[in-house]
Amino acid sequence: MKAAAAAVVCCALAAGLALVAADVARWPNALRSGDVRYRVAPAEDGLWRARQNVPGGLARRLLGVDDDLEVRAALRAFRLGELDDQTISDPRLAVLRGEARARLETIAAGDGDAGVRSRAFGLLGVLSLSSALNEVRDRPAQLRAAVRSFNDAIEADPDNAEAKLNLELALQRGRGLEAGEGSGGRNPSPGGAGASGAGAGTPGSGY
Repeated sequence: MKAAAAAVVCCALAAGLALVAADVARWPNALRSGDVRYRVAPAEDGLWRARQNVPGGLARRLLGVDDDLEVRAALRAFRLGELDDQTISDPRLAVLRGEARARLETIAAGDGDAGVRSRAFGLLGVLSLSSALNEVRDRPAQLRAAVRSFNDAIEADPDNAEAKLNLELALQRGRGLEAGEGSGGRNPSPGGAGASGAGAGTPGSGY
């Protein structure tokens, strides 16, 4: 009787392990296919999602892909936030930019890979710099936040050349703002007329 019960338990465990193994096997393909779909249609729902037999995300936790998924979600929100669009009253863009900032702050404050954290800091700097260039309100504070984020990016990864270039841009804009304010101009544009083209960068291509 005991042997029969033990056999039933063993069979149930084997079946459960088989289901988990099948779930684990689906995740690499889900990430790859999601990356391909993201490049073509970033606004599509359901990117980087794998069909799972066992509830609770057990396979996902076993693989440790939560960090990878969070990075992808942050980059997606950043891209859909359309920083090259200088519209500041569109609630949809405001929500996406806010989501990108929140996700990037979580990644930057974590204890993950230094290169990933550096990139998150850099993108936070780009968000602040975009706000400084496209909005009049709190412009000096946004520029200071951008400089701080780019410095944090360089501290996390001294080889982050993109952050170094963006830091220099933010410092130049800050100097331009100080010069404009010193001349008594009304709502001066930081850095002069060149500010209109900023914000067109995409993740990984520089600002």
